[in-house]
Amino acid sequence: MNERDLIIERLEKKLAEKEKEIKELKRVAGMNVEEMKSEIISEIRKELEKVRVLEAKVSELNKTVESLMDEILYLKSELSTREQKSREIREILSPEEESRETEEKEDSDEIIVVD
Repeated sequence: MNERDLIIERLEKKLAEKEKEIKELKRVAGMNVEEMKSEIISEIRKELEKVRVLEAKVSELNKTVESLMDEILYLKSELSTREQKSREIREILSPEEESRETEEKEDSDEIIVVD
């Protein structure tokens, strides 16, 4: 039994050493987890700030595009009203009526000077 007691004693010592190692590993791992958490949180904050900056730029671009579209629509409406004003409405006349109308225009184009 002496030999058996020695083996048990050695195994108990090894078990105690392993338990100490496990405690140390848990302590180190716990610290690493906390450090990793804080590092991840700081990186997420940085990325969120970048997203906020991009959102601001997108918003600004959206406002610019809206103002440009309003300006384009305004100019388009102005062009269409000018085109309508510049178009002349003419009646479609038969060739005989057209010749009479041109004669009338020629007669009205004459200038009469009275002293």
